[in-house]
Amino acid sequence: MAEVQLSPSERPGYAVYSGPFERDAVLDYVMGYDGPEDPDFPGCVPIPMTAEQFQDYDGGVEYWSREQAMAWVLREGGPDHENPGGHLPALLTRIALERGSPIRCWGALRMVVVDGAGWPREAMHPDQSVYLRPEVWTPSGRETVIGRDPRPDVVLEVDHTTDVRRRKLGIYRRWGFSEVWVETPDAPSPSRPPGVVPGLSIYVLEDDDYRRKPVSAALPGWKAHEMHLALNEPSSSAQTIGHLVRVGRKLGDLDGTGPINDTQIAGYVRRAHGVDQRTGFARGREQGLAEGLAAGRRQALVCTTVEVLRVRGIALSEDAERRLAATTVTREVLLAAATDCLTEADFWARLASGD
Repeated sequence: MAEVQLSPSERPGYAVYSGPFERDAVLDYVMGYDGPEDPDFPGCVPIPMTAEQFQDYDGGVEYWSREQAMAWVLREGGPDHENPGGHLPALLTRIALERGSPIRCWGALRMVVVDGAGWPREAMHPDQSVYLRPEVWTPSGRETVIGRDPRPDVVLEVDHTTDVRRRKLGIYRRWGFSEVWVETPDAPSPSRPPGVVPGLSIYVLEDDDYRRKPVSAALPGWKAHEMHLALNEPSSSAQTIGHLVRVGRKLGDLDGTGPINDTQIAGYVRRAHGVDQRTGFARGREQGLAEGLAAGRRQALVCTTVEVLRVRGIALSEDAERRLAATTVTREVLLAAATDCLTEADFWARLASGD
């Protein structure tokens, strides 16, 4: 996917911004701008900006070029644009719980190319940047330098009123970004460029060019239509939870890890060994019966099992606790099923088989 750039003679004349290079002032100008747009960056307002001004600017840009002394700033933000990037970390947290190791997002981290003297030449802000191995390397400061720092495993771009295919995707290709997700929300916008339709596209770098793929390479098994569904739901459905569990399990299989390697879930399992005993003894003393001790232990084990399932995002039916209380499987089988199952149906199947 080649990067296309208009020549200066093909570009429209822009209004000149003369205000201070502060985030709020620039955004006020952008909101009131009624001049022409750059065909390379639809949905953005062009603002002349030198390298010195860019260094001091505390806001985000879709793209900045020292050669052109120009920044392009998003005209329309708002909840529909911000939601996918804001929702993605919660989805990845569920995947990380299944894998058993963390995944970190760094938001609209400034990506910058510098010259030999350390001065910026180009810069962009993705809508979200994802690092699958934060224990290996994580960004520090306000920016990451292309060619010096490891690139994110994935960047997310939201095309609500923009079209990154025009120019920005080609810049990511030139910079060597391995995977880019482009999400267009289901929510409509009158400012959406022609040809931009709801959905999510996965672009994977192969042979120095992007290939559009139906499934992520960075998160094996996560399909484009599943991502789009997850990013547009007000809360994660049971279907989406199943997708996230599947992807997390695949990553865990590759790493040799699983939910029990997650500190939070492992803590629930460890606590079960003490909680069921303490609760059982307390209830046994209150009732003064041997049956009270056994029933108390069982009830505490049921509560712990439900807690493990819920923290993993496994949706439970209304009668789940009643059915659990009636089971006679051992504590080891119960907790193993709770930490390894993919869905509630899978959980009950594991209990039935004693796996």
